Amino acid sequence: MIALAAVGACLGAVVFALIWRLAAPRPSALVQLGQFDALHSQPGSQRAGYDRLSVGPAGALEAAGMSGVLGRAGAWLTTELARRGITFTTLRQDLTLTGNTLEWALGRKLLAGVVGFLLVAATAVGLQVATNWSPPSGVTTVLALGAGVACSFLTDLEARRHAAARRQEFRRALGAYLDLVALEMAGSAAPAEALPNAARVGAGWPMALLRDTLWRANLSGVDQWDALTELGERIGVAELRDLGTLVRLVGRDGARVRQTLTARAATMRRRELAEAEGLAGQKDQSMRLAQVLIGFGFIVFISYPAIVAVLAF
Repeated sequence: MIALAAVGACLGAVVFALIWRLAAPRPSALVQLGQFDALHSQPGSQRAGYDRLSVGPAGALEAAGMSGVLGRAGAWLTTELARRGITFTTLRQDLTLTGNTLEWALGRKLLAGVVGFLLVAATAVGLQVATNWSPPSGVTTVLALGAGVACSFLTDLEARRHAAARRQEFRRALGAYLDLVALEMAGSAAPAEALPNAARVGAGWPMALLRDTLWRANLSGVDQWDALTELGERIGVAELRDLGTLVRLVGRDGARVRQTLTARAATMRRRELAEAEGLAGQKDQSMRLAQVLIGFGFIVFISYPAIVAVLAF
C-alpha cells in the first residue's frame, strides 16, 4: 500500500510538472525585456548583512551563499511564480529586514516540505513494519503531504518573527531620527542637509540603512523623501512609507516640515509606550495565571493523601 501510494505521488508530481511547464504564460518579448531590465537595474549591494537587493537569480543565490540543486530550485520557483503574478510581497519585506532573499526562502521552504513529507512517511512505514499495523488507504499520503505543507510554512513564521523584532527596532530608531532631523532644521539646515546629517549620528543598523538610502538617492538624483518612502514600502514600515506623503502635503516650508516631523516622532513614541504597556499587561496576566496554576497544584498535592484515605474506607 505504501509503495503504491509513493508511486502514485511520483506520477502525480510528474504530471503536475508537465502541466505547469506546458501551461506556462507566454508574455510578449517587450514584457520579458522589461522584466529583465527590472531585475538587473540595481547592482549587488555590499551592505553589512542588513539589506540585500534582488538582482536576479544568479546574484541572489550568490548573495545568500546558496548553490547546488536547492539553490537552483529556489531560483526556478521564484521565476515561475513571478511569471504567474505571485510575488510574496509580505515575505519579501520580511526577508529584506532579515538580510535574505526570496530565492533562499523558497529553497528553504522546499527543503522543509520534503523533509516533513519524508519524515512522516518513514515513521508510518516503520510503525507498519514494527507493529504489523496497516493504516487505511491514502491516510499516510495525506498525513505526509500535510506535514510537508506545515513544515514549509514554519520557515515563513520564523522569518516573520525575526522581521517583526527588527521592524520594531527600526521604528524606535526612526522616532529618534525624526527628532534629530527636526533639530537640524531648527538650526537653519535645509532638509537636503538635515536628513543625511541626522543619519550620521547613530551607529546601529537602522541608521546605517538610512544613510545608505540617502547616499544612493543623492547619487541617482532621486528625491530624498521619495527614497525614504520607497524604503518604508520595501521593509514594511508604514511610518516611514507615509512620511514622504506627509511632507509633500505640507509643501517645502521648513517650519511646517519640522512641525510635521516633530508630531510624527511624538506619535511614534506614544505608540511605542502603548505597546510596551500592553506587553507588560500581557506578561502580568501570564504571571497571575502561573500563580493560580501553582496554587491549584499545591492544593491537589496536599489534599490527595486525605482523599485517598477517605476513599479507602
